[in-house]
Amino acid sequence: MVERFYNCLVEGTDGGYHYRHDTPEDARVEAERLARLPYNRGKKVYVLMMISYCEVPETPVVWHEV
Repeated sequence: MVERFYNCLVEGTDGGYHYRHDTPEDARVEAERLARLPYNRGKKVYVLMMISYCEVPETPVVWHEV
């Protein structure tokens, strides 16, 4: 089973920062650190919570004779 995790997203970015935080508190600390960076000044930093996920299992290859 996958455990719930938290992530940070800086407004106006492509979300290039991908670190999984185990607690919302850890993510908030990281959000504050990111917000203090000179190139992020004035931008919102969001704390996101993973609530679900999906998977697409590999489909088997099917051969057909012609």
